[in-house]
Amino acid sequence: MTPTEVRKLISLAEHGKTRDITIYAKACDKLEDTLTKISVLEADKRQHSLASGSNFNAIALWQRWAEGEASKLEAQHLEASSDKEAARQIAVKSLAKVQALEILLKKALKEDVLIKRRRAEQNGQPPDA
Repeated sequence: MTPTEVRKLISLAEHGKTRDITIYAKACDKLEDTLTKISVLEADKRQHSLASGSNFNAIALWQRWAEGEASKLEAQHLEASSDKEAARQIAVKSLAKVQALEILLKKALKEDVLIKRRRAEQNGQPPDA
C-alpha cells in the first residue's frame, strides 16, 4: 500500500474511533445515571423506614412501590453494565485499528524511501537527491 492509501484509511479509522468512543462515553453516562437513581431510591427507603407514621397502609404501599422501582433500576443497571462493556470492547478495537494503520504508514513511508533511493541509483543520481 502506498502512504497516501494508508493515510486515507487512517482518516476513516479515526472517524470510526471517534464514533465508538462517543458511544462508550454515552454508555458510561447511562450507567452512572442509573447508579445515581439507585442511590437516591436507597436513601429515600432509609428515610421512610426511619419515619414513624400512623398510616401503615400508605407506608406499605410506598414500600411496595419502592421495591418494584428498585427491581427495575437493578435490571437497568445490569443492562447498562453489559452495554458499557460491549461499547468498551468496540472502542478498544477501533483504537487498535488506528494504531495498526499508523504502523503500516510508517512501514509504507520507509518502503517509499527505499523505492525512491533505488530509482535514483538506477538513474545515476545520488540516493537522497
